[in-house]
Amino acid sequence: MIRTLLIAATLFVAACAAPYNLPSQDRADIAQRIASFERAFVRGNTTEIINVVPPRMITAIAARGGVSERVLRREMAKLTREATAKIKVVSFGMALDQAKFLTTPSGRPYGLIPTQTVVQTPNGTKLQSNNSTLTLEDGGKWYLIRIDDAQQIDLMREVYPDFKGVSFSKGTTKVIG
Repeated sequence: MIRTLLIAATLFVAACAAPYNLPSQDRADIAQRIASFERAFVRGNTTEIINVVPPRMITAIAARGGVSERVLRREMAKLTREATAKIKVVSFGMALDQAKFLTTPSGRPYGLIPTQTVVQTPNGTKLQSNNSTLTLEDGGKWYLIRIDDAQQIDLMREVYPDFKGVSFSKGTTKVIG
């Protein structure tokens, strides 16, 4: 009986995180998206930062807030500028070469890309965050989603229900100087 349960549990876990062999064109598209995002993040280009979010998520957030997508994008850009105005980005990078590509139980391919951010606060303290960025394809384009926030994950699962049951590791933040 126990053996049967262990086998069933193993098969369930395997089904939730089946490895995926990413086609080279998709890898190139993701690399281009990452490079564009990294440049935008370091330069503070909030419009491009927001453009990496899947349109379906923007639509859902706008609907929840009772605003148009245009207004939402403008407000998101404003809030991003305000949040980053007081910090200095020391370094930022996504390690596509270390990413894990898997599929959801329904077969949707996705990737978890190790991401590291180092920022300096106004008082000189440096903080290092290590987490994963989710990449998924929607409408023929690859997008990036921050998955270190529970509300963001809940929204993503609402918009993309095939991610229900997929677990994500928690990121870390530490003072480094």
